[in-house]
Amino acid sequence: MKCPTCGATKKRSIPQNNRLHKIFTLMQDELTDKNGNKQHREWWKVMSKDMWLGYIEFRKHDGNAIQVLKSTADCSVEELNKFMETVERYCAKRGVYLDD
Repeated sequence: MKCPTCGATKKRSIPQNNRLHKIFTLMQDELTDKNGNKQHREWWKVMSKDMWLGYIEFRKHDGNAIQVLKSTADCSVEELNKFMETVERYCAKRGVYLDD
């Protein structure tokens, strides 16, 4: 989705961000990791970003790379929708659903 005024790609919306945080809280409350342990919502957020959102790479002056998880704040509306759909499918396969 592009801004009608300047043509820039719109960043994720506040309602999208709120929904995503509800999903991570639901994961915290309802899911366990592969070892059967409950994890904090921030753990689920990091793991989800690692699996489905990816990394941004920065180059230092010496040429070495630093990789940083991509921030949802940098996602467009479309990118965040795709990410949320993937996270929600992961939850649904485990019998966990976010009520609309």
